[in-house]
Amino acid sequence: MTKGSINLSISSTELEALQFTDYFACYTQTTETKQYYTPENSSIWQMFHEDSPDWVHKLANLVPQDFDHSVVSVIKIPPGQTIPYHKDKHYWLQEKYGKGETWRYLIFLEDWKNGHYFEIHNRPFVNWKAGDWIKFHQRDWHLATNAGFESFYSAQVTVK
Repeated sequence: MTKGSINLSISSTELEALQFTDYFACYTQTTETKQYYTPENSSIWQMFHEDSPDWVHKLANLVPQDFDHSVVSVIKIPPGQTIPYHKDKHYWLQEKYGKGETWRYLIFLEDWKNGHYFEIHNRPFVNWKAGDWIKFHQRDWHLATNAGFESFYSAQVTVK
């Protein structure tokens, strides 16, 4: 896992204007997540590569250029929702560019807000600034949740 930051200035108005159409229940990859996480408490909005606005695609040019291929997406976690402990499959990237090892740049789109939480390698992340990013491998277990009162937005640049 590596961390960094990019210069980012996305307004809350731009984020609220995003037209999400894909609302779905998150991964349940462990016995515990199958038992306790349901569509009522672990569903998110996600906008994938082709549906993402131009400014999301441009994020791929702002992270370190250590890849040949990338796809982007944006996630909105509404208050009260959790993305339970999981590891990513990166289906979209592997379907488009073939199987192999992949990584993800998770980019926080706004400054941290009360109740927003991300964890990877048993390490919690809070108090981030807009543009902070974390790069991790597809095998890395992680989670995110929104126990706050405002939506939690992030972008993903998935690379190979």
